[in-house]
Amino acid sequence: MKKLRLKSRFYFRPIHFLLLLAIDLCVLAGVLIPQQSRLADAKEKLADKQTELEVVTRERDRQIDNLNFMQTTQYKLQQGSIKYGWHFSEDTFIEDESITPTPCPSVTVTPRPSVTP
Repeated sequence: MKKLRLKSRFYFRPIHFLLLLAIDLCVLAGVLIPQQSRLADAKEKLADKQTELEVVTRERDRQIDNLNFMQTTQYKLQQGSIKYGWHFSEDTFIEDESITPTPCPSVTVTPRPSVTP
Protein backbone atom coordinates (compact mmCIF):
# COMPACT_ATOMS: atom_id res chain seq x y z
CA MET A 1 0.00 0.00 0.00
CA LYS A 2 0.89 3.49 -0.56
CA LYS A 3 2.04 5.51 2.23
CA LEU A 4 -0.08 8.57 2.86
CA ARG A 5 1.89 11.70 2.98
CA LEU A 6 0.78 14.32 5.38
CA LYS A 7 0.63 17.85 4.12
CA SER A 8 3.13 19.93 5.99
CA ARG A 9 2.15 23.39 7.07
CA PHE A 10 4.12 26.42 5.83
CA TYR A 11 5.98 28.19 8.58
CA PHE A 12 7.13 31.76 8.07
CA ARG A 13 10.73 31.64 9.11
CA PRO A 14 13.27 34.49 9.45
CA ILE A 15 14.96 33.43 6.21
CA HIS A 16 11.67 33.97 4.39
CA PHE A 17 11.41 37.42 5.89
CA LEU A 18 14.92 38.29 4.71
CA LEU A 19 14.18 36.95 1.23
CA LEU A 20 10.98 38.99 1.02
CA LEU A 21 12.85 42.07 2.24
CA ALA A 22 15.56 41.60 -0.43
CA ILE A 23 12.95 41.28 -3.20
CA ASP A 24 11.16 44.39 -1.97
CA LEU A 25 14.42 46.35 -1.91
CA CYS A 26 15.22 45.30 -5.48
CA VAL A 27 11.79 46.40 -6.71
CA LEU A 28 12.01 49.65 -4.79
CA ALA A 29 15.46 50.39 -6.21
CA GLY A 30 14.19 49.60 -9.71
CA VAL A 31 11.46 52.20 -9.27
CA LEU A 32 13.37 54.91 -7.40
CA ILE A 33 16.50 55.13 -9.55
CA PRO A 34 14.67 56.07 -12.77
CA GLN A 35 12.44 58.44 -10.82
CA GLN A 36 15.47 60.21 -9.38
CA SER A 37 17.03 60.67 -12.82
CA ARG A 38 13.76 62.03 -14.24
CA LEU A 39 13.42 64.35 -11.26
CA ALA A 40 16.96 65.67 -11.80
CA ASP A 41 16.19 66.30 -15.50
CA ALA A 42 12.99 68.12 -14.57
CA LYS A 43 14.86 70.33 -12.08
CA GLU A 44 17.46 71.19 -14.73
CA LYS A 45 14.75 72.11 -17.24
CA LEU A 46 13.00 74.21 -14.60
CA ALA A 47 16.21 76.13 -13.88
CA ASP A 48 16.71 76.77 -17.63
CA LYS A 49 13.14 77.99 -18.04
CA GLN A 50 13.45 80.27 -15.00
CA THR A 51 16.58 81.94 -16.38
CA GLU A 52 14.85 82.33 -19.75
CA LEU A 53 11.84 83.85 -17.99
CA GLU A 54 14.09 86.32 -16.15
CA VAL A 55 15.70 87.41 -19.44
CA VAL A 56 12.32 87.88 -21.10
CA THR A 57 10.97 89.78 -18.09
CA ARG A 58 13.99 92.09 -18.08
CA GLU A 59 13.58 92.76 -21.81
CA ARG A 60 9.85 93.42 -21.33
CA ASP A 61 10.53 95.90 -18.52
CA ARG A 62 13.12 97.66 -20.67
CA GLN A 63 10.67 97.93 -23.56
CA ILE A 64 7.96 99.32 -21.27
CA ASP A 65 10.41 101.92 -19.95
CA ASN A 66 11.29 102.89 -23.53
CA LEU A 67 7.61 103.23 -24.42
CA ASN A 68 6.98 105.39 -21.37
CA PHE A 69 9.94 107.61 -22.26
CA MET A 70 8.67 107.97 -25.84
CA GLN A 71 5.52 109.59 -24.50
CA THR A 72 7.40 112.37 -22.73
CA THR A 73 7.97 115.85 -24.10
CA GLN A 74 11.72 115.48 -23.62
CA TYR A 75 11.80 112.57 -26.10
CA LYS A 76 9.76 114.49 -28.66
CA LEU A 77 12.10 117.49 -28.41
CA GLN A 78 15.14 115.24 -28.67
CA GLN A 79 13.82 113.51 -31.78
CA GLY A 80 12.78 116.83 -33.31
CA SER A 81 16.29 118.16 -32.74
CA ILE A 82 17.91 115.06 -34.27
CA LYS A 83 15.61 114.57 -37.27
CA TYR A 84 14.48 118.06 -38.14
CA GLY A 85 17.15 120.33 -36.66
CA TRP A 86 14.79 122.03 -34.21
CA HIS A 87 16.50 123.99 -31.48
CA PHE A 88 15.80 126.69 -28.96
CA SER A 89 17.41 130.11 -29.02
CA GLU A 90 19.26 129.41 -25.77
CA ASP A 91 20.85 126.20 -27.10
CA THR A 92 24.63 126.27 -27.48
CA PHE A 93 26.18 124.73 -30.57
CA ILE A 94 29.72 123.39 -30.53
CA GLU A 95 31.37 122.86 -33.87
CA ASP A 96 33.31 119.71 -34.49
CA GLU A 97 36.83 120.82 -35.41
CA SER A 98 37.86 117.37 -36.62
CA ILE A 99 35.62 117.74 -39.65
CA THR A 100 37.10 119.99 -42.29
CA PRO A 101 34.50 121.81 -44.31
CA THR A 102 34.60 121.09 -48.00
CA PRO A 103 34.22 124.06 -50.27
CA CYS A 104 31.14 124.08 -52.42
CA PRO A 105 31.82 124.06 -56.14
CA SER A 106 30.65 127.14 -57.88
CA VAL A 107 27.67 126.64 -60.09
CA THR A 108 27.08 128.83 -63.09
CA VAL A 109 23.59 129.20 -64.33
CA THR A 110 23.08 130.18 -67.93
CA PRO A 111 19.70 131.54 -68.84
CA ARG A 112 17.78 129.72 -71.50
CA PRO A 113 16.04 131.59 -74.16
CA SER A 114 12.33 131.58 -73.67
CA VAL A 115 10.43 129.61 -76.19
CA THR A 116 6.94 130.78 -77.00
CA PRO A 117 4.63 128.42 -78.75
